[in-house]
Amino acid sequence: MIAVTPWRTMILDGQQCCEAGEVEIRDLARGLAGALFVSLPLLFTMEMWQIARRIPDTVLLAFLAIAFLVVRLFINFSGYRRKAWQRSKTWDALVAMGLGVVASVITLFVAGIISLELDYYISAKIIALEAVPTAIGAAVAMNQLGGGDSAKDDGFSPDVTMVLASFLGGVLFAFNVAPTIEPKVIVLKLGWWQIGATFLLSLGISYMMVAIANFETRDLSTRKIIDSEWLEAAIAYIIAFLVSMLLLWVFGYATITDPLEVWLPQTILLAYATTLGGAAGRLVL
Repeated sequence: MIAVTPWRTMILDGQQCCEAGEVEIRDLARGLAGALFVSLPLLFTMEMWQIARRIPDTVLLAFLAIAFLVVRLFINFSGYRRKAWQRSKTWDALVAMGLGVVASVITLFVAGIISLELDYYISAKIIALEAVPTAIGAAVAMNQLGGGDSAKDDGFSPDVTMVLASFLGGVLFAFNVAPTIEPKVIVLKLGWWQIGATFLLSLGISYMMVAIANFETRDLSTRKIIDSEWLEAAIAYIIAFLVSMLLLWVFGYATITDPLEVWLPQTILLAYATTLGGAAGRLVL
C-alpha cells in the first residue's frame, strides 16, 4: 500500500522541519543527480545510440522489464530518499524509471542526439535504452552521493543479500562497458591463454577485494550456504558471467548460439568488469 502525505504536511527531514512537498522535491532532485552521476558517460557513448537504432523492439521491451526489476531490487538497498520510512519501494522504482527517462531526454536533447526533426520512433528507442542506466543511477543515489539510512534491514537472508549485491553491483559496472565496441576489439587481439588469465584474474580480484582488502568486518557465520570466502568468490563469478552474457545478448554483440570462440572470450572479458562491480556491490549494499 502507498500512503500519500498531503503536500503541506510538516515532517522532519533530518534535523529540519519542513513541508512534505519540499522533501519530495529534494528527493526527486537527489534521484535526478544520481541518475546523471552514474550514467552520464553512457549518455555520450556513440555505441548506445547505434545499438538503440538496431535493437529489436521485443528485446528492448524485455530489457526494460528486467531493468525495472533490477531497479526495484536496488531500491531495497539504497534509493533516492534520505530516510527508509519514506520509501514505497515499487512506486519509487517506477519513479526512478521516470527520472531515468527525464535525465535521458534532457541530456540527449541538449547534446543534439535527439531532436524534433528525428523520427519519433528512433528517439523513443534511444531514450528507452538510455533510461536503463540512468534509472539505476537514481536507484543508487544515496549510496553514491551519501547521507541515507543504512538498508541492512532489507529483509533478505545473508546468503540472498550476497547474491543480490553481486548481481546488482555487476549490472551497474558492466553497463558502463558492455555497449562499447572496445571489448570486442580487445578480444580480437587476445590469445586463449590471455582469456584464461583474465578468468583467473577475475576470481582473484573478487576474492581479494572482499576477503583480503578487509574494507569492512564481515561475519560469515550468519550464512547457511555461502559460508566461505572462496565459495562466495566462485558464486559471484558465475553471477558476473551470466550478467555479462545477458548484456552482450541485449546489445547484439554475441549470443550463446554463436560459435564458442565468438561469445566465450567476449563474455570472460566483460565478466572481469562485472566481477569488480559485484565485489563493490557486496561491500556497499
